[in-house]
Amino acid sequence: MVTATGKATFNSAQVARLQGAGDTRFHTATAALTPADLATLLEGAELAGVTPRAVPRLSSDVIGALPVSVRGVAVFATGVDFVDLRAMHRRGITLAHLPDYSGVSVAEHTIGLLLTLARRLHLSRDRGLGRVPESTSVRGWQVSGRSLGVIGLGRIGSRVAALGQALGMRVFGCDPRDHDMADVTRCSLDELLSRVDVVSLHAPTTFGAGPLLTEARIALLQPEAVVINTSRAQLVDEAAIVTAVRQRRVAGYAVDDWLRDRAAAARLLAEGRLVETGHTAWYSQEALDQGLDTWVDNVVALARGRPRNVIGPVAAS
Repeated sequence: MVTATGKATFNSAQVARLQGAGDTRFHTATAALTPADLATLLEGAELAGVTPRAVPRLSSDVIGALPVSVRGVAVFATGVDFVDLRAMHRRGITLAHLPDYSGVSVAEHTIGLLLTLARRLHLSRDRGLGRVPESTSVRGWQVSGRSLGVIGLGRIGSRVAALGQALGMRVFGCDPRDHDMADVTRCSLDELLSRVDVVSLHAPTTFGAGPLLTEARIALLQPEAVVINTSRAQLVDEAAIVTAVRQRRVAGYAVDDWLRDRAAAARLLAEGRLVETGHTAWYSQEALDQGLDTWVDNVVALARGRPRNVIGPVAAS
């Protein structure tokens, strides 16, 4: 198991379950491992449990460098866009993930970002602390009566839709899958973007895929619209959304990550029209507890030859 704090990551019951399933080695990795370092740590191992912090990218070169003994990998993540699934399948390595350990936390974080942008909570705090001039406007707008467009109506998106409805919002949804949700108006992606006040992204992405919200699609947004992205940063063309906010063709953008070009975004961050939360949407005590339990379950299941929560060959084809 490769984690930021090694064995201390787990409670005694979890350690006992792992050790009961086979010879278990715990490794501490406070920064991203190189492919060579990862291969060295896993020398002779049949299974690996890794976190995205330690192994932020399982690309073909990283997978190709893994010892031939490795037959299963359990990742502490729901999304597997950092994994080259085709390369995993070619190597015959079974990949297990966490299908839903932080859905409630991410949905609540999404609403938190919505209220932050709508009610200028971050600027109110900054003004009170003297970080921005007293003249900074903190005038916001009510979410009740506004329209919310949810892109992706899976576990998290459906929760966001329900929370939006509870706040009095009209909810529109876009998803190629058939999710039957009461009072959610289904429409195409382009139609959703052109008609809603708030866009919330909860769509999956794949290894190496381009953005879903391209420059052309961002151009469909209304000038008063805000975009909230608690899914994956790469779903949105960062340069295009930052430019759109700067030119006031979009009112604001909140992302649960760090912007890649901080210099280009610096003024907008100071003005509060861009908001970053550094990939913390999942980070609650409840999600951490459930995630670790499920992660341990996945490793034990791999060890016993009965894998669970597998991202299978169909996804890699």
